[in-house]
Amino acid sequence: MTSFLIDAAKYYAAQPHQDRAWEELEAKLPKHLLDDFKAAYRGSQEPSVGLVVLTRQTFAELTGYRADLFTDQEVSDCNRMLKETGFAKDPELAAMLMANILHETGNMKYLKELASGWAYEGRSDLGNTQPGDGPRFKGAGVLQLTGRFNYSRLSKALDDPKVMDGVEYVYKTYPFRSAVVWIEENNLLAIAQTEGFDAVCRKINGGWNGYQDRKSKFKICKQVLVP
Repeated sequence: MTSFLIDAAKYYAAQPHQDRAWEELEAKLPKHLLDDFKAAYRGSQEPSVGLVVLTRQTFAELTGYRADLFTDQEVSDCNRMLKETGFAKDPELAAMLMANILHETGNMKYLKELASGWAYEGRSDLGNTQPGDGPRFKGAGVLQLTGRFNYSRLSKALDDPKVMDGVEYVYKTYPFRSAVVWIEENNLLAIAQTEGFDAVCRKINGGWNGYQDRKSKFKICKQVLVP
């Protein structure tokens, strides 16, 4: 969380000059920063009672990596993804999703596609109709958002035009929420609730690639997330 926003809120007293300053500040800051600040600032009034909430230490326990290797932005974005998709309401369902995310990202190590993206150049099925769209809109985030068309849908869903800057912006800003549109459109929560872990794996992967690793990670996620 940006410290100057917290400091500004602390001394805010609804004075006219403060209102003008807030308006000017909001006009200059990225929407995702404002959204994260508002969510945190409301936290004491609207606690997430009963919801799964991850921390950097949780990330460490899930991955085996040091907690300081993860950023507050990554943790915040993950929690918002879980909450917005409904997975945060049930620890076991959250474990199903997180196990697959751990597999897809090499324990959250790879949040953007390693390949150059030129293989997607000219792919009209992905909406890549302009020169350079392949590398610009290569896989970003935990479920590898790919292609101009899918980036544009995310941009609209998040009301953030900077998503169209491409992969570098998305994987740093929305590493987890970049998957929200896909999760919702594919009814992944309902699949998890009614069909279970194997069906979630198959929906995400389209088959059984890496199933044993997903299953072992599911065991770890349950140990960490399920009371």
